[in-house]
Amino acid sequence: MGGRKNDKKENINPFLDSSYTLLFNELYSPLCQFCMSLVGDKETAEDVVQEQFIYIWENRKRLGNIKSLKSYLYKAVKNKSINHLKKQFSRSLEYGTENIAENYFTGSMPDPEEILKNKELGNILSKAFAQLPEKCRIIFKMKKVGELTNKEIADKLNISVKTVEKQMTIAFRKLVGYISDHWK
Repeated sequence: MGGRKNDKKENINPFLDSSYTLLFNELYSPLCQFCMSLVGDKETAEDVVQEQFIYIWENRKRLGNIKSLKSYLYKAVKNKSINHLKKQFSRSLEYGTENIAENYFTGSMPDPEEILKNKELGNILSKAFAQLPEKCRIIFKMKKVGELTNKEIADKLNISVKTVEKQMTIAFRKLVGYISDHWK
């Protein structure tokens, strides 16, 4: 009978894989602390880090050529944290005073405390954005508001793609630093 190519069941429990367990034990707490410093919330930080470990487990076959899983995880957690902050920023804009009545009647109104937090975060993000050097601010706006690629930005500003990448890194670092200093 020639049916199955592989009768061996795939290991579903990640904690049965000793290298994954070692990686998790070594990096989970430091990654949570790192993420917490960016997002300012312990539960969110734990969720972000857990999602990354799940992603690594589920995609372990495709990620086999990564040289440093530690570097990969830190970068992935940083990116997820930044995405979380962007979503919070979008929500703070969405629940600005001009939309309160509309959101109330459509049933999508958050509690008043959330509105205040989002408004406060929006103010902090606006101040953080204003603190960016002009070049960073322009490139960041082109990338995040204009949704241009790094190549398109480089072409429009007559600079290299590496310069765009470096300016985006500077912008994120300064924004996250300002937010973590001013957001409780």
